[in-house]
Formats: sequence, structure tokens, C-alpha cells
Amino acid sequence: MNMKRFPFNYNFGETELQVRVGNWTIRRIRYSDIEDLNEGCPPWNEHWTNFWPVRYITVRRKTGLIKNFVVSPPDPMKFIDELKLRIAPLRMDRQER
Repeated sequence: MNMKRFPFNYNFGETELQVRVGNWTIRRIRYSDIEDLNEGCPPWNEHWTNFWPVRYITVRRKTGLIKNFVVSPPDPMKFIDELKLRIAPLRMDRQER
């Protein structure tokens, strides 16, 4: 992977989405803190994106001052599908309560 074009990579941990540079985790979002997922980039956000390709995914958080967390994975649709699989059980648990 070319670090100049793709400095950030995204890892699906057991309980959190991790933003990484190389082997270092520099930002984490708990799956339980994710409210919504959308394509695109809102004007007010926390930006953890690569330079190319410019296909953004906004992860909307429940908490924090800046709730929109923007990433740019190489395959946005695969990223969304994988993240939805990880947050779906948490949403079902909340609905059962």
C-alpha cells in the first residue's frame, strides 16, 4: 500500500472501528456509539480520509462534540456492509430492552 496515497487504513476490531496509520491505532469508535452510516461528507466533521479515491463514508456517532466521523475506505460499500454487520446485534439488544 502506498502510504502517500493511503495513509489511513481501517480495522474492524472486536468492539470498535479503528483508524490506523501503519500498525498504529490513532483513533477508535465503539460500535455501540455508532448511530448511522451514510455516503458523502457533511460540512462539520472529524476527517480521517485518504487522498484518493475520494469516496467518503460518514459514521454518525451518538456522543461527542463533533458527531460526524468521515473515512474513505478503498471499497466503501464493503466497508458499510461490514460495519452494519457489527452494529446490528447492538441495535437489536437495545430494541429488546
